[in-house]
Amino acid sequence: MLKALKLSIAVAITSGLIASGAAALQLKDDPESCQAYNPGQPKCKFTVTSLSTSGTVTGAVGMGDWVVVVKRGKVKMKFGPSSSDPEPVAFTYEVGDKVTAIVKSTPGWVVAGHD
Repeated sequence: MLKALKLSIAVAITSGLIASGAAALQLKDDPESCQAYNPGQPKCKFTVTSLSTSGTVTGAVGMGDWVVVVKRGKVKMKFGPSSSDPEPVAFTYEVGDKVTAIVKSTPGWVVAGHD
Protein backbone atom coordinates (compact mmCIF):
# COMPACT_ATOMS: atom_id res chain seq x y z
CA MET A 1 0.00 0.00 0.00
CA LEU A 2 2.76 2.43 0.99
CA LYS A 3 4.77 1.46 -2.10
CA ALA A 4 1.75 2.16 -4.36
CA LEU A 5 1.24 5.56 -2.69
CA LYS A 6 4.91 6.50 -3.23
CA LEU A 7 4.65 5.43 -6.87
CA SER A 8 1.48 7.52 -7.34
CA ILE A 9 3.18 10.58 -5.84
CA ALA A 10 6.26 10.09 -8.06
CA VAL A 11 4.07 9.80 -11.18
CA ALA A 12 2.14 12.95 -10.22
CA ILE A 13 5.33 14.95 -9.64
CA THR A 14 6.92 13.71 -12.88
CA SER A 15 3.76 14.50 -14.85
CA GLY A 16 3.73 18.00 -13.38
CA LEU A 17 7.35 18.58 -14.33
CA ILE A 18 6.77 17.36 -17.88
CA ALA A 19 3.68 19.56 -18.21
CA SER A 20 5.48 22.63 -16.84
CA GLY A 21 8.41 21.95 -19.18
CA ALA A 22 6.03 21.80 -22.15
CA ALA A 23 4.42 25.05 -21.01
CA ALA A 24 7.84 26.69 -20.77
CA LEU A 25 8.59 25.64 -24.34
CA GLN A 26 5.36 27.24 -25.50
CA LEU A 27 6.26 30.52 -23.77
CA LYS A 28 9.03 31.10 -26.30
CA ASP A 29 6.63 33.03 -28.55
CA ASP A 30 4.93 34.86 -25.69
CA PRO A 31 5.65 38.50 -24.79
CA GLU A 32 9.29 39.33 -24.22
CA SER A 33 9.89 41.76 -21.42
CA CYS A 34 11.24 42.21 -17.94
CA GLN A 35 10.42 44.29 -14.89
CA ALA A 36 12.96 45.87 -12.58
CA TYR A 37 12.04 47.43 -9.25
CA ASN A 38 13.99 49.12 -6.51
CA PRO A 39 14.27 48.00 -3.78
CA GLY A 40 14.35 44.34 -4.70
CA GLN A 41 15.46 43.64 -8.25
CA PRO A 42 16.88 46.91 -9.63
CA LYS A 43 18.12 45.34 -12.87
CA CYS A 44 16.74 42.86 -15.40
CA LYS A 45 17.77 41.67 -18.87
CA PHE A 46 16.35 39.86 -21.88
CA THR A 47 17.17 39.27 -25.53
CA VAL A 48 14.49 39.85 -28.15
CA THR A 49 13.86 36.62 -30.06
CA SER A 50 10.58 37.42 -31.82
CA LEU A 51 8.77 40.33 -33.41
CA SER A 52 5.87 42.15 -31.81
CA THR A 53 2.68 40.64 -33.18
CA SER A 54 0.02 42.78 -31.55
CA GLY A 55 0.77 46.00 -33.39
CA THR A 56 0.93 47.88 -30.08
CA VAL A 57 3.56 50.45 -29.25
CA THR A 58 6.59 48.82 -27.68
CA GLY A 59 9.13 50.43 -25.42
CA ALA A 60 9.36 51.07 -21.70
CA VAL A 61 7.36 52.62 -18.90
CA GLY A 62 8.20 53.23 -15.28
CA MET A 63 8.17 55.43 -12.22
CA GLY A 64 11.16 57.10 -10.64
CA ASP A 65 14.71 57.29 -11.97
CA TRP A 66 15.19 54.50 -14.53
CA VAL A 67 16.99 53.75 -17.78
CA VAL A 68 16.65 51.09 -20.47
CA VAL A 69 19.76 50.23 -22.47
CA VAL A 70 19.30 48.49 -25.82
CA LYS A 71 22.35 46.99 -27.48
CA ARG A 72 21.80 46.38 -31.18
CA GLY A 73 24.98 44.96 -32.67
CA LYS A 74 27.70 47.46 -31.73
CA VAL A 75 25.28 50.32 -31.12
CA LYS A 76 24.04 51.14 -27.60
CA MET A 77 20.88 53.19 -27.16
CA LYS A 78 19.65 54.55 -23.82
CA PHE A 79 16.06 55.49 -23.02
CA GLY A 80 14.48 56.92 -19.92
CA PRO A 81 11.92 59.43 -18.78
CA SER A 82 12.65 63.10 -19.24
CA SER A 83 11.88 65.52 -16.43
CA SER A 84 9.45 67.39 -18.69
CA ASP A 85 7.72 64.26 -20.02
CA PRO A 86 7.52 61.28 -17.63
CA GLU A 87 5.27 59.35 -20.04
CA PRO A 88 6.19 55.94 -21.50
CA VAL A 89 9.06 55.79 -23.96
CA ALA A 90 8.00 54.35 -27.32
CA PHE A 91 10.65 52.28 -29.07
CA THR A 92 10.45 49.41 -31.56
CA TYR A 93 12.60 46.46 -30.57
CA GLU A 94 14.22 44.28 -33.20
CA VAL A 95 15.10 40.59 -33.06
CA GLY A 96 18.55 40.23 -31.51
CA ASP A 97 18.36 43.36 -29.34
CA LYS A 98 19.87 42.83 -25.89
CA VAL A 99 17.83 44.84 -23.39
CA THR A 100 18.81 45.86 -19.86
CA ALA A 101 16.40 47.78 -17.61
CA ILE A 102 17.80 49.53 -14.53
CA VAL A 103 16.03 51.39 -11.72
CA LYS A 104 18.51 53.84 -10.22
CA SER A 105 16.67 55.02 -7.10
CA THR A 106 14.19 53.88 -4.47
CA PRO A 107 11.24 53.73 -4.87
CA GLY A 108 10.95 53.03 -8.53
CA TRP A 109 10.13 50.49 -11.23
CA VAL A 110 10.37 49.98 -14.99
CA VAL A 111 8.89 47.51 -17.45
CA ALA A 112 10.68 47.10 -20.77
CA GLY A 113 9.63 44.95 -23.68
CA HIS A 114 6.87 44.32 -26.16
CA ASP A 115 3.41 42.77 -26.36
